[in-house]
Amino acid sequence: MSKAIFVGSFDPWHNGHTDRLKNALKIFEKVIVVVADNATKKAYWFNQEERAKITQKCVKHFGDKVIVKVAGTKMIQDICHEEGIFNVFRGVKAGRTFEEEMRIQIATNYLSKQEYGEEIFFVYDITSEEDFRGSSIVKTLLLGNKDVSTLVPECIISDLKERASIYE
Repeated sequence: MSKAIFVGSFDPWHNGHTDRLKNALKIFEKVIVVVADNATKKAYWFNQEERAKITQKCVKHFGDKVIVKVAGTKMIQDICHEEGIFNVFRGVKAGRTFEEEMRIQIATNYLSKQEYGEEIFFVYDITSEEDFRGSSIVKTLLLGNKDVSTLVPECIISDLKERASIYE
């Protein structure tokens, strides 16, 4: 069975992520969605466990084709080795350059070869109609009490509105 890891911060999950997951499932029979922290992000609305629960709500309709896990402090190569999966599916969104993704891939493969003797294969999904409506836009609109029903799965709107109320 072909499998891949789809790693991201998913803070919060939005329809662009769903599009990417659908694309991953066109290539792979099973995808493990790994909720991780990005060291370059300053703050998260939800911790990893909360993001994993929200993500699980959003992907449950995919059934056993998709599993949601939390990265904790593990890096991509550690997760791949632990799962025995050496395919990583990544979305390249507007504003993120191939150069940035190449650096991630090179560093991940360097560490993976050094620590585990395994190379990791990266698959990039370049286009998504939802890219301009990423997590930052969703949060900004929520803080402005705007409608986000076309941007995120309906099943998490109440979770997001509740969290946004803390920041008002």
